[in-house]
Amino acid sequence: MSQLQTAARKGARLSLAGLRHWPYWGAMLLIASMLYKLNWLDGELNVGGMNHWKWTVNLGAMVLATFWTVWLGRRTRAVALAALHLLLSIAIFADLIYFRYFKDFISVPVLMQAGQVGELQDSIWNLIHGGDWILFADVPVAVALAAWTCWRLRRSRARSESASFLPARRFRGPFWARLALGAALLVAGIYMIAIPVNEQKNGWARGLFVGNWWNIPIYNVTGLFGFHGYDTYRYAKEHWFGSGPSKEEIAEAADWFAERGKLQKQAESEPLFGAYKGKNVLVIQAEAFQEFVLGKSVNGQEITPNLNKLIKQSLYFPNFYHMTSQGRTSDADFLTSCSLHPMPSGSVFIRFADHEFNCLPKILNGQGYDTTVHHAYDGSFWNRTNMYRNMEYAKFYSLNDYTNDEPLGWSIGDKSFFRQTVDQLKERGRNPFYALAITISGHHPFNLPSTATDFDAGEFSGTTFGDYLEASHYVDAAIGELVQDLKDEGLWDDTILMFYGDHDNSLYDMKTYEQFYGRALTDQEKDALVRKVPFFIRFPNDENAGVSEKAAGQIDTAPTIMQLLGIPVGDNKLMGVSMVSGAAKPVVFRNGGYTDGKTYYIPSSDGIVDNGSCYSLPDGTKTDMAACKPGAEAAKKELEISDRVVEHDLIPDLADAAEEEKR
Repeated sequence: MSQLQTAARKGARLSLAGLRHWPYWGAMLLIASMLYKLNWLDGELNVGGMNHWKWTVNLGAMVLATFWTVWLGRRTRAVALAALHLLLSIAIFADLIYFRYFKDFISVPVLMQAGQVGELQDSIWNLIHGGDWILFADVPVAVALAAWTCWRLRRSRARSESASFLPARRFRGPFWARLALGAALLVAGIYMIAIPVNEQKNGWARGLFVGNWWNIPIYNVTGLFGFHGYDTYRYAKEHWFGSGPSKEEIAEAADWFAERGKLQKQAESEPLFGAYKGKNVLVIQAEAFQEFVLGKSVNGQEITPNLNKLIKQSLYFPNFYHMTSQGRTSDADFLTSCSLHPMPSGSVFIRFADHEFNCLPKILNGQGYDTTVHHAYDGSFWNRTNMYRNMEYAKFYSLNDYTNDEPLGWSIGDKSFFRQTVDQLKERGRNPFYALAITISGHHPFNLPSTATDFDAGEFSGTTFGDYLEASHYVDAAIGELVQDLKDEGLWDDTILMFYGDHDNSLYDMKTYEQFYGRALTDQEKDALVRKVPFFIRFPNDENAGVSEKAAGQIDTAPTIMQLLGIPVGDNKLMGVSMVSGAAKPVVFRNGGYTDGKTYYIPSSDGIVDNGSCYSLPDGTKTDMAACKPGAEAAKKELEISDRVVEHDLIPDLADAAEEEKR
């Protein structure tokens, strides 16, 4: 054999040896790439920053994601690693886009709502930034390396077999060695997650994994993939392995509602109790409509001229807050109608539509009211058809009940929607009526045609924020036409009109708001700005017009309507307190924050009460946490009780407990 042939064969052996080990290097490259992406994502989220704990759990999660590939053949392993590059990159990207809209992470209950995603495609495209491509930059490389590995192995194996100098089985490695390596990686991955999580769980994150906590503190302990693992475990425990609340927990919930009932009962002895008994009630839930646009002008043109005028004829609440979570519009509907908190993950409308609640339509049915809900969209969206049936509305008017004579945005424009809704109420001819009308024209990304909006956003033109201002102007014009329609149909003088925004507009760049206001905003102002939505009550003959500085939220709407119509809350399990009552309680946000009109508490991203920020109102100056700590603890308990009732369908049990108490 010549020296040239010997060198060639040695080169072939070395080449094959390198290919033999390449898939292990591939796993290491995958882990390094994903760690870079997770660090980049953390910077985009800006909810706590990377620390050594999060780096460790992220590394552990990636080891667990890849350990099993060492048990595969070389070509299969290379393909599997390329697939992981793609799948994990998609997961990170999906969480990023979801977070930009909801300020939360995708959870199992959210995945159950995947059917809603198609309806949000315009919003999704609007939320994608140019720099997001970095999440997929390595995927073509991974695919190319997998293809090259498969091709080289096949070619080299064919050569070696023809040369009869290198048996293929030699490169597979001993079975037990690979088994041991995989097992060692599995143990190492678990160890790298368990140790940091336990260390934090027994330290600053004590109690974090008990109950339904805000997802962001959990992410800060577990990392992104660790969060999804925990969320899957939490869902399985809740739906498949949970034993339900104990008798003590049910009794605790009953005691909580009994205490809240004392506040609610105060309304029965006040002048407005029953002052509007028998009057019609029309509630407008306006899509993404926020308080900051009211009374403002751009280039000398009022954004909301009709609402500005209407507010002067109404009882207006400038300190009214939305309290929604991931269910967004459906959460606002649930809060308003059923006076309980939404869940931290997913939507009550989808997860618990078969549970029993003491919702306003059911209560008003017993008082002789004709109860209807109107929304010009598909009835299956947010599972409305089933939920409204459970809430016992007499009629749900959905998209099929409207004529599309004003195609605009997601559906028909709000002008046509209001006009046809008034027609529907007149056709029913059943008085008194309670009607909830849910608008849609103001939905993100607010890309209504200029011919419809008739508003110049000035320096904000061409931006999503400018589009929002234009859409708000259109909705305001629709409200103006609604008022005229109610007058023309003879309903205005016998109808209580309520208007509120359902949730924020998903625009969180505070520099834009500071440009809009022409000044810097404090941290408290920034948080409140996102949460504040308008709420006013226009009474017949413009009675009770004025401004109430009382802090209130969507959860207080049903008790407010009940007080005006002279209906005691009684044994109905509602958490709100009437806004027109002298009784008061804090407004509790889903993340554990709250405000009582005197203090404003913003929880920290680690979930520790003492690490949150406490502000004194109305000036918004930061003050000692001692002023907010009792309220923060009470807010946490309120959320726990609400979650217990909603998750475990406790309304019937609480009703039985109340009956036994009476006996």
